[in-house]
Amino acid sequence: MGMNQIRLLIEETRKRYPIEACGALFGELSGGEVRIKKIVIFRNTLESTLRFQIDPEDFLKALFEAEMEGLQHIGFFHSHSASPYPSMVDIKYMKLWPETIWLIISSINYEVAAYRMINGDLQEAYIDIEMK
Repeated sequence: MGMNQIRLLIEETRKRYPIEACGALFGELSGGEVRIKKIVIFRNTLESTLRFQIDPEDFLKALFEAEMEGLQHIGFFHSHSASPYPSMVDIKYMKLWPETIWLIISSINYEVAAYRMINGDLQEAYIDIEMK
């Protein structure tokens, strides 16, 4: 993962704390390899310390722009004021977005982890962030 991009996400996490930071990840999927090339930060419309929600119009606009750039939606990122492990709510939504990457950053120690739900099975994901 690119350190600058991780720093950007950590900075966002720090700025938003204690509210959960959130955003969408765009890039390329090739042969099981995930390459993130664009990160779009969104406002957490719930303003919650435990959950996040993205405005659907903002998301669709970002999705349209990314597709114009030849990128696809890869997943979401959000912060947790605990360990970077999916909550029960995350797992519920991960089942609705199968194979989508969920990148989670701990706002305690800035540990980063990524997961995806494959056939109802929670798996750790390995991603490469390579933005300009």
